[in-house]
Amino acid sequence: MHELRSKAGWQARVADAMPPEIADDVPPLDLFGLITGLHTRTARIPWDGPDVRIIEHPAHSPGHAALLVERSGVLVAGDMLSDLFPPMLDNFGDTNDPVEEYLVGLRLLEGVMDNVDELVPGHGSAVGGADQVRARIELDRAYLDAPRSGRTPDDPRIGSARPGWEWVGSIHEGQAQSFARWQSRA
Repeated sequence: MHELRSKAGWQARVADAMPPEIADDVPPLDLFGLITGLHTRTARIPWDGPDVRIIEHPAHSPGHAALLVERSGVLVAGDMLSDLFPPMLDNFGDTNDPVEEYLVGLRLLEGVMDNVDELVPGHGSAVGGADQVRARIELDRAYLDAPRSGRTPDDPRIGSARPGWEWVGSIHEGQAQSFARWQSRA
């Protein structure tokens, strides 16, 4: 995020990427990206609480991570594995292939799923059990594979939003444009 903040016009880019329905509910952008992060490759939360493994990966945004509370088998997936949102790719970074970076994140989450009893997505409406980890990974992977195969994603999260969540469709619309842009670079 610090890299994003160093670029001219970053606030306008972030504001333009937000769905209009929630833009007024977001705190001032002056605070965006000012969290002091842990050192790169920190493997565990350094605290006196339960043992929490950090699963850092490039999906969604640089430095993104999921947390696995190992003893209780709880996976806090960050901004991944939502039951309401399709995968939200890195539209702000300078990555050459945000789809592949998201797939890397999915593979890392898949690598710990045998240790997961409960899934907590960063966005969505429902905590899921162990069965939901694999189901949501497969759903996300299918969403990402469709444009690469020249197909439109057949994803229940697109166009079937609950009342008040209709703006979720704009996530997909924006990403469809991004898919075309990324594929033209390849």
